[in-house]
Amino acid sequence: MNFLNFDERTFIGLGILLYCGAFAYGLIPLIRKRKHRKLLMLSLVTGGLALQTLGLYIRGMDLGRCPLGNPFEKVQFIVWSAILLYMVVGPAFRMSLLGFFSSGLAAILGAASLLIESWDQPYQRAASATSGWVETHAALAVFSYGIFGILALTSLMYLLQNHGLKRKRFTGLFSVLPSIVQLDQMNRRLLFTGVAVLTVSFAVGGVYYRSHLSDVEGAKLITTVALWLAYSGLFLLQRTNRLAAKKFAFSCIVLFLLALITLWPVTSSGMANPDTTPTQMQP
Repeated sequence: MNFLNFDERTFIGLGILLYCGAFAYGLIPLIRKRKHRKLLMLSLVTGGLALQTLGLYIRGMDLGRCPLGNPFEKVQFIVWSAILLYMVVGPAFRMSLLGFFSSGLAAILGAASLLIESWDQPYQRAASATSGWVETHAALAVFSYGIFGILALTSLMYLLQNHGLKRKRFTGLFSVLPSIVQLDQMNRRLLFTGVAVLTVSFAVGGVYYRSHLSDVEGAKLITTVALWLAYSGLFLLQRTNRLAAKKFAFSCIVLFLLALITLWPVTSSGMANPDTTPTQMQP
């Protein structure tokens, strides 16, 4: 499928450029200790999301399935999920600065996935990947990564605001950060939502895998269960007030970085050796 003679990577690349523009637009006023215009920031991020969505849609139509087969597609879907979540969370809770941090995350991850060619190699899907249950399971799991990405950003904002309050800094970046109470509440809600979505993805995947145990990938099972246990454990510690808010925020950032590392073994579960699967999937 082609649109205006542009391939899907072109649209995705243009979307990433708009994310970069949004990040730069938010950074300059912060350096000058001024506030940026919320409408322009939102417009840049919205434009980036629209172009990225179009690019992913074109690739999905070409593949005949949700594009989640290699690291490039996984990272792009995480970026898309995070930005989509910001579009809901940011304006609803008046967290305009979250757009700055979200666009920065999207710019870094999106640009890296575009520049590292080995992440976007042709692949073939395994037989299990043709199941609607497995596709839904994979989409929900990766969407939870996007939620955890936003959680890492709000956790970073919490740590910055906490640092500013202790050092009695109330200008520049610290003057536009949400209150520490609001950030703590947002972190709790995002963690609950992320764990819930990841749990649902396991339940959906279980519908297929319980009767196809031979299709279960060991690497995928170990990494995703370990990730679920880590975030679930963090949720329990937070709910029982056994973890200080600062350590909780720091843990959310570390866990997201670890979650990104798990993408590689998770990605391999939906792919098959080219010599054993007849249908070639060309990104």
